[in-house]
Amino acid sequence: MRRNDEAALLATVSAVFLLLTGYSGARSVRNFFELLVDIFGDRAFLIALAYAFVAIASLGGFAVLAGGYLIWKDRVRTGRLLILIGSGAGLFTLLLFLLVQIRRGNVDLLLSVLPAILGVAIGIIARLRAKATPIL
Repeated sequence: MRRNDEAALLATVSAVFLLLTGYSGARSVRNFFELLVDIFGDRAFLIALAYAFVAIASLGGFAVLAGGYLIWKDRVRTGRLLILIGSGAGLFTLLLFLLVQIRRGNVDLLLSVLPAILGVAIGIIARLRAKATPIL
């Protein structure tokens, strides 16, 4: 089995977890663009771009599923981007969330969002496993 086939399969499993929990990356994407607006001010282009990314991130598991399909079709860069936006988290964001919740002693919260955390983590693994073909 090719690496991209494995990554697409992992992305599909990730999408299932995200769809079952109803998790989407919209909040984290929105927070990121709010930070950019604080830095650069209200720019029309920035606001339009934020709406586009939040729309994609709101799809959550569907965006991750589409990203897995694109990886399977060797459109790896676009697939990775869709998985990142749909899940709303990268490796460091997920680790930071877990560490903060453990430090606060919110074990009940961790157990309640465990399927979403697994979905995000498997999506991260899928992104890392996918291998893009060289441009040139």
